[in-house]
Amino acid sequence: MAMHRINKPEPLAKKALDALRHSILTNELSTGVLYNEKSLADSLGISRTPVREALLELSSKRLVKFLPQKGVIINTFSNKEIEEIFEIRAAFELLAIKKTCLNYKILDQSYLQKCLMNQKNATQLGDTAKFIETDRSFHSYFIKHTDNNYLIEMMQDIRDIIQLMGLKGLEAKGRMQEVVSEHESIMRAVEKGNVSNAIKQMKSHLKASEKAVKSNKPEDNKNG
Repeated sequence: MAMHRINKPEPLAKKALDALRHSILTNELSTGVLYNEKSLADSLGISRTPVREALLELSSKRLVKFLPQKGVIINTFSNKEIEEIFEIRAAFELLAIKKTCLNYKILDQSYLQKCLMNQKNATQLGDTAKFIETDRSFHSYFIKHTDNNYLIEMMQDIRDIIQLMGLKGLEAKGRMQEVVSEHESIMRAVEKGNVSNAIKQMKSHLKASEKAVKSNKPEDNKNG
């Protein structure tokens, strides 16, 4: 007898995780603010238990940090942590850009053009959340283009941290316009299949991004 399976409702902890993660990565929940489980649960309209489960998961992903007897804060990063993340990014993304150039004839230029257009629109509107979301799509395209599942999975593991750091970097005056220009330079090199120039442009972009993140991190971590 054939029957349709009943779709189980999504657990509240999963819903809380998705909601809190989205709020962190769009800057709705801000660094430097102390949050507690009750206030977050009240905002989401659910009990504290699923919120705590979600926060524990976010803590394991290094997006939040628990302060004993106080509450939870959005994680901030020391200079060393920023350097480590950008060291990983350079290793993976320079490889990705090289592999993309070697296959530039099958490059989906319309997708990258759309990313750039969305970033330009977000810049004009001052929409940081939309800008960083599109930035993620732009960089992820090259990673996916490697067709290396291990590399893709490893980058996925740190992609949220990269986005959280990126939000701070975009606080630098004029940084959004700079990113658009840097992305355009990367794309022009890739479209021509120019490996050396594409690597040069990506390396320059990552260095500028790392500098912007360090320059705009909270004061208490500037000597980290």
